[in-house]
Amino acid sequence: MTTITRRGLGALSVAGAGLAGPWHPARAQAAGTIKLGFTTALTGPFNEFGEGIRRGAELAVGEANRQGGILGRQVELAEVLDDQLVPDRAVQNMRRILDNQEIAGLMCPSGSGPSLAIVDMVVADGRPIINPQAQTPSIIYPDGADKPPRPNVFSVAISNTVEAEKLAIVLAGYRRIGIVHESTGYGVTGAELVKQAVLAQRPDARLTMESYNQRAQDMTAQLVRVQRARAEAMLVIGLGADFAVIRRNMSRLNINLALFGTSGAVTVPYLAGAGDLVVGTKAASYIVLGRRPMPAATRTFVDLYRAAYGTDRWYGPDAANPLISLANTVGSGYDCIGLMMDAIRRAGSTEKGAIIGALNATKDYPGASVASISFTPQQHTALRPEDLGIYQMLKRDDRVVLELLE
Repeated sequence: MTTITRRGLGALSVAGAGLAGPWHPARAQAAGTIKLGFTTALTGPFNEFGEGIRRGAELAVGEANRQGGILGRQVELAEVLDDQLVPDRAVQNMRRILDNQEIAGLMCPSGSGPSLAIVDMVVADGRPIINPQAQTPSIIYPDGADKPPRPNVFSVAISNTVEAEKLAIVLAGYRRIGIVHESTGYGVTGAELVKQAVLAQRPDARLTMESYNQRAQDMTAQLVRVQRARAEAMLVIGLGADFAVIRRNMSRLNINLALFGTSGAVTVPYLAGAGDLVVGTKAASYIVLGRRPMPAATRTFVDLYRAAYGTDRWYGPDAANPLISLANTVGSGYDCIGLMMDAIRRAGSTEKGAIIGALNATKDYPGASVASISFTPQQHTALRPEDLGIYQMLKRDDRVVLELLE
């Protein structure tokens, strides 16, 4: 298990120095810092998500500290641990984090499996936690969306329910549809919700469902079955590295159909792994980075990221047009920590009940990934269908770009 802390990584000293000059951890400790913590996939095959939300968290904390901190105190990421998207490691890490009674607020891991593994222990503990990326609805609503949410669990992630509703609008234009999904809770739940949403709009649709295991290196059998079903379009529900394998397999098998992906799939590993084969792929993702002009809070976030990291693999090579996945990775971590600090500020306290009360009263918070975030005691998810856009990958000036279609 890899442990990343301020002492080991200098997380906030990096963010603070890059944005606001020297910032010394010892001085912050002496003043009594407000401590936050989380576990996420910092290394391993899916670290584009975990490392991304870590960077977003650091940017949010660095910005807050540059402006004087919260309640007159500096903010510290006291525990940032690596679970490699492995549920058992996430549980071990969260136990360690919860043992630190000074930590006031938490962030969920970067995937549905780890988040589902830790959520009950966090609910029992009672401290507030915000979900940046995990899409399985039961993380927030264990008994269904028409029942109360977990009292201390909030989310800025793209819920499978909302994503399914958005994707169904475009998929319903086809009668025969293949859905190829990973065998995790995220993939299984997402596939079923898309199926229901498509059939609600087009009862005569014929859907072929195929699953695969994460990191599988050949999807020939699943793709052949989709082809035999005479699918006109196919949706992939999974992560970018696996989507790249699927796209390369499609090319080898000479399978040509309308190709769609979820937000989790259309990330840097898909672009890197499939190259120009990605051209023509359509996907649902956060709409804010595709809008011109960007919302003010999104523009501020983009500028902060570029100043700290430049045009790297998360931002993309084009300074004027950051990758859409920047919102789904770095932006979601930035918003989680920003919302937690905003709630502590409005509560005037780091007591868990006060923070949860303030989160429940969040109204029109300007986020980086979601333009306007509101929570109530009954509504703990920030994202609505209108916060998603449908993008298409195009080749322009020898570079793959994503163009917002709707």
